Amino acid sequence: MLSNPEKIIFVILALGSIGVSYFTFGRMFRIIMSGSQPLNWLDVIKNWKPGVSAFINQNTLFKTRPVIGLIHALVAWGFTLYLLVNIIDVIYGFIPNFKFFPNSFFGDIYRLFVDIFSIVVLIGVFYFLVRRFVIKDNRLFIRESVMLSEKAQKGMRSDSLIVGSFIIIHVGSRFLSASFEIALYGPDLSQPAANLVASLWGNMATDTMHIMEHTTWWLALGLILLFMPYFPYSKHAHLFMGPLNLMAAVDRKSMSAIEIIDFEDDNLEQFGASKLEHLPQTQLLDGYACIQCSRCQDACPAYETGKELSPSAIEINKRYFFNEHSAILANGESINKALTEWMLTEEAAWSCTTCGYCIDVCPVGNEPMVDILRARQDLVMMESKFPKDAMETFDKIENYGNPWGLSPQDRENWMDGLDIPLMRDKKEVDILYWTGCSGAYDTRGKEISQSVANILDKAKIDYACLGNEEVCTGDSARRIGNEYLFQNMANQNKETFDKYKFNKIVTQCPHCFTTLKNDYAEMGIELDVIHHSQFIDELIQENKINPQPWVDEDITFHDPCYLGRHNNEYDAPRNVLQSVLKDGKIKEMEQTKSESFCCGAGGGNMWYEIKTGDRINQNRVQQAVQTNASKVAAACNFCNIMLDDGIKTTGNDEKLEVLDIAEMVSESLG
Repeated sequence: MLSNPEKIIFVILALGSIGVSYFTFGRMFRIIMSGSQPLNWLDVIKNWKPGVSAFINQNTLFKTRPVIGLIHALVAWGFTLYLLVNIIDVIYGFIPNFKFFPNSFFGDIYRLFVDIFSIVVLIGVFYFLVRRFVIKDNRLFIRESVMLSEKAQKGMRSDSLIVGSFIIIHVGSRFLSASFEIALYGPDLSQPAANLVASLWGNMATDTMHIMEHTTWWLALGLILLFMPYFPYSKHAHLFMGPLNLMAAVDRKSMSAIEIIDFEDDNLEQFGASKLEHLPQTQLLDGYACIQCSRCQDACPAYETGKELSPSAIEINKRYFFNEHSAILANGESINKALTEWMLTEEAAWSCTTCGYCIDVCPVGNEPMVDILRARQDLVMMESKFPKDAMETFDKIENYGNPWGLSPQDRENWMDGLDIPLMRDKKEVDILYWTGCSGAYDTRGKEISQSVANILDKAKIDYACLGNEEVCTGDSARRIGNEYLFQNMANQNKETFDKYKFNKIVTQCPHCFTTLKNDYAEMGIELDVIHHSQFIDELIQENKINPQPWVDEDITFHDPCYLGRHNNEYDAPRNVLQSVLKDGKIKEMEQTKSESFCCGAGGGNMWYEIKTGDRINQNRVQQAVQTNASKVAAACNFCNIMLDDGIKTTGNDEKLEVLDIAEMVSESLG
C-alpha cells in the first residue's frame, strides 16, 4: 500500500520513536528502582498468573461499579486487541495486497472482532470523556481540602483529554482506513460496521479514496509512534504497570502487617518513610499502576466523612511528583521534600482507620494504606509529631500494659464472682482465652468476656486466661506508628507464652486476633489463633453447644474491618447469629461484608479523634438504622463501643441496641 518513500519515512520515524520510548520507559523504571527494598524480579516473573489474568480478563475492575467496570474492560480489551491490529496494519502497509488470513474462518473472526471493538472502544472512550468533561462525575474529582498538587490538578484533565483524543483519533482513523479499503476492493461481510461506512464513499473518486486510505493509515500508525514516548508519563501506563503491580505484590500475613524494623541494626538511620526514596519499590510502582478511577476514594471512610485523606490522591500525587522530577529521580538523586509536603498532609495520615478498604477495592493492587503506615512510623519515631492523645496512649501502654491506663492488677476484675481458670495455676491447657485490654477494662467488654467464658464452660473446653500476666498486644501502637513499642509488647507477651503450654489462642477482639496471628508471625512468633466468632461457630457445628433460638427481632450485622477484610472472615459470625434467631432475620446494611463501612476505631483512632468532617461511627449507625432492624450485632469490642456511641450521639437509643454475638449465644445457653 505504501510507496517506497513512505516506507522509508515510516521506518525512520519508528526507529526514532523506539529510541525515545526506550529512554522514557527506562527513566520510569529507574525512578521505581530509586525506592528502598528492591524488587525481586525472579519472584515477580514466577508470580505471573495474577498479572496475566488481570490483563486478559480485567476481572479486578468488577469489584465495584460493574457497569463502568464493563465499559472500562471493553476499552481495555479493545486496546489489547489493537496491539495485534497495529502490527498487522504495518505489515499491510509494507506488503502489497497483504490480507491477514484471507478467505478463512480465523481471518473473518479476527476482522469481525476488530470491527466490533473499534465501535465499542470509540463509544467507551467518548463516554469517559463526556463523563469527565461534560457530566463532571464527582467520583472523578478530589475535594479541595485534600492535598493534590497543582501539577496533578492540571495534569489529570490534560492527560485524560490527550489520551482520550489519541484513542479516538487512532481507532477512528484505523476504522476509516478499513472502510476506504472496502470501498476500493469490495465488501467484506466480516466487517459490518466498516461496510456500512464504506457505502458512504460510493461516489468518491478512486484516487481520492486511495489518498484517504493512506491518510487514515498514517494518522492511525503515526499517532502510535508519537504516543509511545509519552506513554510512561500518561495515566494509561497502568495498562501494563497494573498487571506488573499485581505480579510484584508483597505477600503479607494481612494487609496491615508491614515488615519488621530491626532496631538492633546500627546502620539503620531511618524508621518509616519520610521521603520518596524511603518507600519500597513496590510502593513507587503503585504510582504508575494507578488507574485514577477513585474507587479507593469512594471506599475510604475518612474521605466519605469529609476528612483530608484521599487514598487516590496519594497515588496521583506520586505519579505527578515522578513526572515533575523525573530527570533528578532517574539519576538516583534525592529530592529533599518530606512526604507530608507533597503526598499527604499530617492530618490525612492520622485520619486513616486502616480499614483496608482502599487496598481491597483497588483493581491493580495498590496499597495506599501501607504508605500511610510508613509515614506514621516516621512521624512518630523520627519527628515526634502525632496527636496529643496518641502520646498518652503510648505512655499508658508502656507504663500500664494497656491503652486504658488502668492498673494491671485490675485486669482480673471482670472475673469477680466467676470461676475462671488461670494459666499460672493450670500451666497447660488446650485453649488460651485472650481477653484483650477492652475485654478486661471496658464495661461492655467485661460483659462480653463473661459471655465468652460462659460459652467455654458450657462447651466443657479446657481453657485458661493469663489474667494479670496479659498485656496489650501492641496493635494500637503499631497502627499509630510506634513500631518500637509494639515490638516491646510482642516480646513481653512471647516471654509469657513461653512459660506455658497451649494449643490455640481464642480472642474476642479482631485487632488482637490480627496482631497475634499475623503481625507476631512477621516477628517469628508463630501462634495458632482463632477469633471467638470462628470458635463459637466450630462449637456449634461440632454440637458441643446447642444455642436455643430466642431472638424475635430483626438484626443487622456490622462486619469488623479486622475480622472481614483483614482476615477474610464473613461467614462465621453470621452462622453464629443464625443459630439464635427465632422469628427474627438478618437484615444486611447497604455496605456489608467486603464492602462494610468502618466503625472509625481502627488505626489507633479509638484513642484520638480527627475533628474534621463528620464522625465515621455516626455514618455507620445511619446505615444500620436504614435496615429497620432493632439490634445491631458486632464481633469486635472496638466496634461495639463506637456503634454504641454513634447510636447515642445520633439520638437512636430507642431504635437500636448493640450486642456482641457472644452475648447472644451465651444468653441462649443460660
